[in-house]
Amino acid sequence: MFKTAQEFIDFIITRKTTSDNREGFRTLLDSLGHPERQLKCLHVAGTNGKGSTTDYLRSILQSHGYKVGSFTSPHLVVHNDRIRINNKYISDDDLLSYGNRFLSYYDQYGLSMFQIDMLISIYYFLENKVDYVVYEVGMGGRLDTTNVIIPMVSIITNIGFDHMAYLGNTLPEIAFEKAGIIKDNVPVFTGETKKSCLEVFERVAREKHTSVTKIRAPKGQLINNRVFFSYRGYDITLPTMALYQAKNASLAIRVADFFRTENIIQLSRNDIVNGLQNTAWAGRFEVINDKPLVIVDGAHNEHGITAVEDSIRNLAHPLCIIASILSDKQYDKMIKKLNQLADELVITTFNSSRSTPLDQLVGDNAVTAVDDYHQALDYAINKYNDGTILITGSLYFVSEIRSLYKGDD
Repeated sequence: MFKTAQEFIDFIITRKTTSDNREGFRTLLDSLGHPERQLKCLHVAGTNGKGSTTDYLRSILQSHGYKVGSFTSPHLVVHNDRIRINNKYISDDDLLSYGNRFLSYYDQYGLSMFQIDMLISIYYFLENKVDYVVYEVGMGGRLDTTNVIIPMVSIITNIGFDHMAYLGNTLPEIAFEKAGIIKDNVPVFTGETKKSCLEVFERVAREKHTSVTKIRAPKGQLINNRVFFSYRGYDITLPTMALYQAKNASLAIRVADFFRTENIIQLSRNDIVNGLQNTAWAGRFEVINDKPLVIVDGAHNEHGITAVEDSIRNLAHPLCIIASILSDKQYDKMIKKLNQLADELVITTFNSSRSTPLDQLVGDNAVTAVDDYHQALDYAINKYNDGTILITGSLYFVSEIRSLYKGDD
């Protein structure tokens, strides 16, 4: 038995997913009578934007007064923030209680950390009688732990190159893995626009006797550090400087409007507007300091950097970008893109087993290299006190920097 929540977390983070334990989780749920099937769920996959889209949908549902669970990863502040009800993290006491309750299953079924989190979330949401749950895919879709649910809708934000060692080396291959969340007779919504990916979605949807609704999101405008856009008759103001959030919010609008107009979930137009205008997903173009202006953004692949380009161009100069990137990413392409946008690009490292060695990150790029991220931040603050500092490259890195300014929120 674990004595503290931290002791439990320290234990589960050592448990990794392998191909051998995927069926173990399904076997366990079968032996428990499939409790996940008692939840009313929405399922969100995609290369980027799935966390933001999950939170927008959570907020829209919550605006009507529903009790809404959400399951996201990785965590940004503490492990508990992966499992939330009405955006409030599961408490240490509850995490410890559920952790001990299911202890006998961990070795018996070879459960990984993510599977343990998923198991806890299912029972936590059920026993707290939530109305709806929005589940964000961890990685891919077809083989993801969250893919045990039968959702009301399947949502795929977009497709880009990421996790290629697991998902494939071409966009259609990656799209096929993401399309693995499509279920029989369950409507599909996507913000993806590339023909090669849409063809994959539509083929899988036909096999599953359903259809794909494609959205054409408008471009947002940045006015007074907020994003404005109009979509399907909704005029929206988002409390963020991230122009790319107009796409994620538009996808959430399309899904919520489907629920509203088809009388599947009782929602009003005001619920949709208020839900979007009263939430901002932490770590996504988030201002964490005013003087100097320090912004963090969890763009962690080339597709994410491309999405954030327009917002970066709107930042006041001189602009210093501090980046650290995990070793399984296309870091050279990311660094070249960032270098074009910054007055100075500072490359650094942080404490992670997946962090890329500094000399490997730098390569032949004309950047400033600082081994310790604390020193990199001090360097940037001293030199760019009258400018802007953007910190990006990895959600894990952003989490480290954010905690220096915001603590545990």
